[in-house]
Amino acid sequence: MMGSLVKCAGCGQRCDSRPVGTYWRWMRADGVWKHYYARICTACWMAKVAPLDIDYPADASLTCPQCGIVTENDYDGIYTTSFPGKGPQVDTESPFCDACAATYRVWVLDHARDTDTHEGAPGPLRESTREAPSSNNVLRALGRQADVR
Repeated sequence: MMGSLVKCAGCGQRCDSRPVGTYWRWMRADGVWKHYYARICTACWMAKVAPLDIDYPADASLTCPQCGIVTENDYDGIYTTSFPGKGPQVDTESPFCDACAATYRVWVLDHARDTDTHEGAPGPLRESTREAPSSNNVLRALGRQADVR
């Protein structure tokens, strides 16, 4: 069986099967939502995302998924949406304590792409923001001197 052509954004190894597309989001202290995306192998998904899929009963206190401290009245929410294999999408809502949220976010920042910017985006920009390319920009993008006449 052939593995994937894609390397995992988490561990850097070629995925042994279809990579798991995962989106992360959280609100910064200034009220701005941040969004990230990465394609990770099943092992990285099992280590970093699957443990966040916790069902909190209505009468249970919220706890940090990493350290277990009670976060009922003060948590730092991190939300994920993943598409593992051919199964249904997996959504998580995680009430991290401040320290664990910072540690988890550092991992995401190191391994995922910020989707709030167009840098590195795989698709075209919306029509309303697309500008026609100039000949100078096309030449520069090809590594050619733009001022040749």
